[in-house]
Parts: sequence; structure tokens; C-alpha cells
Amino acid sequence: MASMKVSFAFILLLSGLLVLSEMGSAEAACPVRCIQGSYITCGNYPSKQLGGCDCQCAPKDGKNCRLHFLSTGGTFDCPKH
Repeated sequence: MASMKVSFAFILLLSGLLVLSEMGSAEAACPVRCIQGSYITCGNYPSKQLGGCDCQCAPKDGKNCRLHFLSTGGTFDCPKH
């Protein structure tokens, strides 16, 4: 269980670093190259898997968005924009 938390934290950190390295401006944040598969879901976009490796890739009007990691099966609740 501890190794799973460490792996998840590492993936989040690595994803964040990748996003920061790819950003030229706020508008250029997405699409970013993903290290591992992930997608975003939002409550007001039912049945849609939106592309993106970081919560910044979520739609600006997205509500209750979550970042899903395919490799670990983990999820992360995105903060509101």
C-alpha cells in the first residue's frame, strides 16, 4: 500500500514537471505530451473522457473534474479553476 502511494505521488510530481516544462503560456498548457496514459472526466461532460495529463487541461467550465491515471487506476480531484 505504501509503495502504491509513493508511485502515485511520483506520477503526480512527474506529470506536474512535464506540464511546467511544456508551458510557454497559460493557453499553451494543453495539449501536453503524457508520460503515461491519463484522462479527465467532469460532471457536466457526462460519458466523456477528455484528454490531458494535468488538471490545467480540464475545460474552464468543467465541474467536479477528476484526473484518472490508467497505469495505477488512481484518481485525483482537480481544484476549481
